[in-house]
Amino acid sequence: MTNTTIDLGFAPRPRGRIDDLVALWQRARMAAENAPACPCHGIVPGRIDPDVIEENMLAALRTRYRAGGQSELVALLDRRLRKSPFAGMRESFEAWLRGLPVAALGDTAQTALYDDLESTLRYYAQAQPQFACS
Repeated sequence: MTNTTIDLGFAPRPRGRIDDLVALWQRARMAAENAPACPCHGIVPGRIDPDVIEENMLAALRTRYRAGGQSELVALLDRRLRKSPFAGMRESFEAWLRGLPVAALGDTAQTALYDDLESTLRYYAQAQPQFACS
C-alpha cells in the first residue's frame, strides 16, 4: 500500500470577506480577554463583555458615517446598536457580520463598511497590551 491518503469527497469552501471579518472578531475578543491584570488598580483578568467592544467600534463608525452623510450605513448601524430589552434575544455580532451580504446596501457603502470593519477589527485583534503599573 503506497498511497495512504483518503479522499473524503469534499473540499473546504473558499474563504470570503465575511469569513475574514469573523476571524478578526474572534481574534479581537481573544486579545481583549487575555489582557494583563493590574491588581493595584483593582483590575482583574477575566472575560471582557464582547458587547462593549462591539458598541465602542460601531458607535465610532456610526459617528463617522453620520458626519460623511452616509445615511444607509448610519441606519444599518443604528439598527444594530439598538439593544433588545429581552436577555438572549439579541443576535450575536458574528451572526450579524454573516448577515451583512444580504443587507440593503449599495456596492460603495458595502465596500466602505467592510473596509472600515476590517481596519477596526484588525486594530483590536492586533492590540498588544502595554502593561504600565504605577
